[in-house]
Amino acid sequence: MASKKRKGQIWISAVLFISLGVMVISLILAAAIPMVNRISDKNTVIRTKEILLKVDDAIKTVINEGPGSQRQLDPLIIDRGELHITNDTYNIRWLMETKADLMEPEIEIVEGNIKQILNTTIVEEIYEINIWVDSDKFNISLNSPFTSPFKGEYIVTVKHTGEFTPTDNPIIELRVA
Repeated sequence: MASKKRKGQIWISAVLFISLGVMVISLILAAAIPMVNRISDKNTVIRTKEILLKVDDAIKTVINEGPGSQRQLDPLIIDRGELHITNDTYNIRWLMETKADLMEPEIEIVEGNIKQILNTTIVEEIYEINIWVDSDKFNISLNSPFTSPFKGEYIVTVKHTGEFTPTDNPIIELRVA
């Protein structure tokens, strides 16, 4: 009789320890997942800034070298967010939704040629990070079988066309394939 009572206690102890283990693991995951997502979003932002700087540098290089100059960026990978290229201006913009408050919302931050802002959305605790480069000194002519916004892996060719706008801005062709 005593051995049956002891076996019941062992099972109850085992169930309690397993339940306690599951609760501890759940608490750890609940705390760790937002932190991991924040780090992932921050790394995506850093990589995107590097991409925008590469494109901006390639554009400025071909402008300085003159008509006919070109550079190829291969590969240009946009794995998260969307890259928007505005034709007939020089505005290259990347947007991504995030739950991480990566910086103070609604305050524009300028880092060299890169501008960035974290906008609030109508959904609570969802933000839209917006990073861009722009200038009024040259214009982009987008040449692509794809339409903006871009997401995925592309080969981008930056070419000085030798053409100018009526305001004497050079026209830079961005071929996205």
